[in-house]
Amino acid sequence: MSKKLVEAVRFRDAMLYACTGPTFDGRRAAEIGLVNFAVAKEKLREETVALAREPMEKNPEVLRATKQALRAVRTMNDDQAFDYLAAKAAEIKLHDTENAYHHGLKQVIDDKSYKPTFSAYDREKASRA
Repeated sequence: MSKKLVEAVRFRDAMLYACTGPTFDGRRAAEIGLVNFAVAKEKLREETVALAREPMEKNPEVLRATKQALRAVRTMNDDQAFDYLAAKAAEIKLHDTENAYHHGLKQVIDDKSYKPTFSAYDREKASRA
């Protein structure tokens, strides 16, 4: 489905619920894009804590820059986005006190202990180095 069609469907759902007021459960909220996912009530605390811990494992400077970049590039064309992301990467290297770039590359190339697509680099291991 195209992005515009998805947005139109979500807007239509939003209009329906806003104007008519029926209740709906978490599963339906996830279906219409109001929330990212739904979990069973008995697993809510466990899933919430697990989700909250994920960003805590990430480098705070990289996480901050990623959030800014995602917000910024949404309205840019490809050339503008490329330039912005290159500048943002340089900014991360300048302000990152953990030196994530160096430690991440070391864990990928030398240690073979980090696979960027599947997890964050080991911040504890990097702090001991």
